[in-house]
Amino acid sequence: LTGCPNGGGGNGGFEGTGSAPAVLYTANNGSNNLSGFTIGAGGLLTSTTPATFSTGGTSTEWVAVSPNGQFLYSSNQSSANISGFTINATTGNLTPTTPATFSTGIGSSPRGITVTPNGQFVYVANSASNTVSGFSIGSGGVLASTSPATVATGGTLARGIAVSPNGQFFYVANSGTHNVSGFTIGADGVLTATTPATFSTGAGSPSPEGLAISPNGAFLYVANSGTNAIAVFSIGAGGVLTATVPPTFSTGVLGSSPQRIAISPNGSFLYVTNSGMNEVAAFTIGAGGLLTPTTPAAFSTGATSTPVGITINPAGQFVYVANSGSTSVSGFTIGGGGILAPTTPPTFSTSPHAPIGIATPGRP
Repeated sequence: LTGCPNGGGGNGGFEGTGSAPAVLYTANNGSNNLSGFTIGAGGLLTSTTPATFSTGGTSTEWVAVSPNGQFLYSSNQSSANISGFTINATTGNLTPTTPATFSTGIGSSPRGITVTPNGQFVYVANSASNTVSGFSIGSGGVLASTSPATVATGGTLARGIAVSPNGQFFYVANSGTHNVSGFTIGADGVLTATTPATFSTGAGSPSPEGLAISPNGAFLYVANSGTNAIAVFSIGAGGVLTATVPPTFSTGVLGSSPQRIAISPNGSFLYVTNSGMNEVAAFTIGAGGLLTPTTPAAFSTGATSTPVGITINPAGQFVYVANSGSTSVSGFTIGGGGILAPTTPPTFSTSPHAPIGIATPGRP
């Protein structure tokens, strides 16, 4: 996906690109369901009917939508499985796959989840078993485990994950060991560790959470929640990571606690949720992948909002943030220089459900 955000409206219908429907979903922790929305002119979100869909699992915190907008998958931490759904392109309504859930292993505690850019594979990071589960996507969105079904991360407390745009490399953030694990992706979806297998995300206790890769596949960005910074790496041959100079960029004051990252489809802007400050920090991406804060550097998501998940619609016009504290989604239009302006209205209710994860097609 390319092109500059136009910050604008449209024809009053769904704001989609290509064949993917203009839909958005949140993973609601505690209520074990997903909230569904369609995206209209000016970034306006309209709830699906019904407004929520049960995952059939427990502790649902992460969600991903296939790039073609046909399938949705959520990771259910406590029930150690993935929920699968097909998406109605007209209404945005979800229908469970058959079967409706897919195991990630007893006691695995799945967290970050993603669909590969070619729509062939699903991966999920298992924070308790320190593994990654791999699945191929079959007819009707049904998942079948790769062989082997899991690979070890080489770290602990796996969190966010990301796949390179060319589908060759896979990375997982290990919050417990303060590093990122790298893998190459085989034709059958099997993961093979890079050499070296892990890469430090910085001194101290950075506790990495969210990951994002630039659209050109050249750079990996990591939200270090413990050190209030974003670590940046260049992606080299074989998926090997090399820290940029400087290696990290501040997300704001002590306690900003950055969580998850989204990059605009044109590769110009990066946004990260600062859960501790109830805001989104924004950066321009320059030569060598280096970050420069926008002016202003951050945009409020509202008092006590506690933002976590973040996504950008595939057309690159709008940023959406899951506010776990205020049971809502904040909407922003992307303007010149990456500056964010609230949509009208600025928030969309998921009440009484507390959203954690959020996703649009191909943009978990």
